Amino acid sequence: MIVGVCSVVTSAGLGYLSSTDQLEIPEPIKDSLFGPGETDESGESETPQEDAYEREMEKIVTDMTDERKDTSAKQQKLAVALKALERAKFNASNVGNAFKTVSEASKKLAEAKAQILVYEGLANTSTDEDEKAIWKQAVDQTQKKIDFFQTTYDEAKKGADKAAAALREKAAAEQEAAKERARLAEQRRVEAAAAAEAQRKAKELADLKEGCKNVTWENVYVGGRPGADLAFWNKTSITTGGTTITKGNKKITTERIPKKTTVQENQVSGRDSRGRPTYSWRNKVSYDGYIGIKGKEVGWVAMNKKPSSRQPSSCKDSRPVKRNCAYEPGDFNKLHTFSDSSLKFVIVDNHMGVMQAQTGKFYSIPDKKVMDNPLTSDCKTKLDYK
Repeated sequence: MIVGVCSVVTSAGLGYLSSTDQLEIPEPIKDSLFGPGETDESGESETPQEDAYEREMEKIVTDMTDERKDTSAKQQKLAVALKALERAKFNASNVGNAFKTVSEASKKLAEAKAQILVYEGLANTSTDEDEKAIWKQAVDQTQKKIDFFQTTYDEAKKGADKAAAALREKAAAEQEAAKERARLAEQRRVEAAAAAEAQRKAKELADLKEGCKNVTWENVYVGGRPGADLAFWNKTSITTGGTTITKGNKKITTERIPKKTTVQENQVSGRDSRGRPTYSWRNKVSYDGYIGIKGKEVGWVAMNKKPSSRQPSSCKDSRPVKRNCAYEPGDFNKLHTFSDSSLKFVIVDNHMGVMQAQTGKFYSIPDKKVMDNPLTSDCKTKLDYK
């Protein structure tokens, strides 16, 4: 800190040093070092300029003390001034590449600015012309130093700023490049995922198309393999010979004789003790004959008892109890007429009826009504099958 440090004093110059050789810093120099109205009483470290100012004043006081021993007052002052001039001398060619960095040039510039404050103050306060001339030479030499290091500092600062700007540009470019790489990587990931998804869907669609070929007929989904899984597929009538065919919640039976047809449905009949539904088979529809297809019509064929003359002996009119009577087909009773004769029986889980090709129109035998194809499948929702 510069508190009570050796400094320039009064108009009497160096000849008026106190017995303690400690002097107040002149106000103009304080302003140059700290700024107007400021002091260095914070206890913090000096700036390079403050430190240089203090060192230079200490050297001058030391020189003055040394010169008092053997010489006159004027000789003392001249000797001190000459020593200071020697320190102030500056030759830029001797500097070379030293002090070329911003921090080095800044430090040397601050030191020179502090020194010139000392020399200017002593030149202004000296009353001896010879001494004054030496101090002015010291000022001139120091100004050269200031000019040199100011230029050096400006160039170093410019170079540093340029290098910093280049680094910022490089960092920004690298950041943009990284963003672009990330964007491209994400784009490739998305494209790869999309390609994989498209491939998966294409395979799924191909598999669906291949699978649908086995369970469709004439552009209509029929819920099983025609001719293999579907009962009565290539028949024009339904006769079970007394057995029962069950498909899901539907079952159909035709008696062996006289071929009466009964269709049943498994329906909710009540609730158990825990409130769960219970089911039982209930008759849905019945016909005194068998169900058949005739051209573009679906209906049932009535079974008529043959005349007594054509009955076996166990069923003759003379018999009080008739057994094993013979029947023959009678009238065809129409239930529904389609627009064409491209009809097939479709008896699958939960559905029994007659399907029309191409349109998918379906006559439900249990419900006695025509409807759109009630069978659900991806073949219908994802492809063009009815």
